[in-house]
Amino acid sequence: MHQPNFVSISIIIGFVQVVLDLYVLWQFQRFVRRQHLSAWWSRSMWIVAALMSAVYIYIVVQRHFFRMSTIDAALFMVVSLWLLPKIVIAPVLILRDIGAGLRWIVGKMRPTSAPTLPSEPIASRAMQADGEPKTEARRAFLAKAGWATAVIPYAIVGDGIFRTLYDFKVYSHEVLLANLPRAFDGMRVLQISDVHAGSFPDHRPFQEARRIIESIKPDVIVITGDFVNFLPNELSVIAKELAALHAPMGVFASLGNHDHYNQPSDHARLVSAVRGFDIDLLVNDHRRLRIGTDELVIAGIDNTGFKQHFGDLGKALQGVTEEDAVILMAHDPTFWDKEIRRHAPVGLTLSGHTHGGQFGIQMLGFEWSPAQYVYKQWAGMYSDGDQHLYVNRGLGTVGPPIRIGINPEITVFTLRSTPTTA
Repeated sequence: MHQPNFVSISIIIGFVQVVLDLYVLWQFQRFVRRQHLSAWWSRSMWIVAALMSAVYIYIVVQRHFFRMSTIDAALFMVVSLWLLPKIVIAPVLILRDIGAGLRWIVGKMRPTSAPTLPSEPIASRAMQADGEPKTEARRAFLAKAGWATAVIPYAIVGDGIFRTLYDFKVYSHEVLLANLPRAFDGMRVLQISDVHAGSFPDHRPFQEARRIIESIKPDVIVITGDFVNFLPNELSVIAKELAALHAPMGVFASLGNHDHYNQPSDHARLVSAVRGFDIDLLVNDHRRLRIGTDELVIAGIDNTGFKQHFGDLGKALQGVTEEDAVILMAHDPTFWDKEIRRHAPVGLTLSGHTHGGQFGIQMLGFEWSPAQYVYKQWAGMYSDGDQHLYVNRGLGTVGPPIRIGINPEITVFTLRSTPTTA
């Protein structure tokens, strides 16, 4: 199977970021000269830029070939804080330059005004002479104000790195699950997804997530894929916390696309390690939870989506009938439209994968993220009749260690066999 070359992707992204960085610094250098400031204002920025480029190369090597240490993760945060705001600042400067160029072209196209005659009143000539310094002063003020507003992107990125990144948010939903026996009415299923152990600087963020999970006291815990970024040894940073996860009716999991971005031997080690944490990893398989004679099916497919085709729904649901109540773990939400929705007897599908885009806006009921232009179902609950899909926003991160407006998520589902009234 073809796998994305993440090293090449990281190099390309780094190249684009360096180009934006150079352009912004060149513009800042022009500003420093025009304001007659000390040349060290711009020289210091060039030195920092060179240092950040070197650190970025180091981070790419560590992230893709080794496990990042606490120091490495901290360096990645610093590099992200330095580079990411340029994605906003550079386009603004480019538009400003385009506007200046258009004004210059229009000015060249206008007819040259007639020279001032000696007989023109002295007062009129004085007004014109005073106008030019005022214009220059206004331009200088606007330039300073413009560069002052460049602080805003840095504040937003800094907030996404140092506050929101591990500010876990609990989402609670009641789900009317088709065919659910009354014995399971009120059962609570807790979902986490996209752990990406390699994205954590140490065990403490996941330890906090586990503390929240323990305080909720769910009946069942499910983990819907992407335990690691690439290598199984990434699990070592959160191994004790994963092993400590416990729920009365079991801890279940499925695999994600990143869990396959390794050699077959590494993948086998990853599967063995997850199961060694007393997590029931369902790879195209299912389990029947029982209360007395009543049953609830928990199923899990291997990843299908994002150019992977490891899932086998027929095998995962072998022996399952339309009279069963079924919860399916399927990492990639596109699987719902492809094989579940109106096709398979699955009442609730639990997915992840999108991370909610790691950037977006969520306020007053309004939600937006660039992820919605890539995925039809990108975050939250989606329903079609008595079939439901939930897309978890994930715990860890892919790419820059940042979440802007999209908190890491822990989701709690209260299952209902009949509708409840407020």
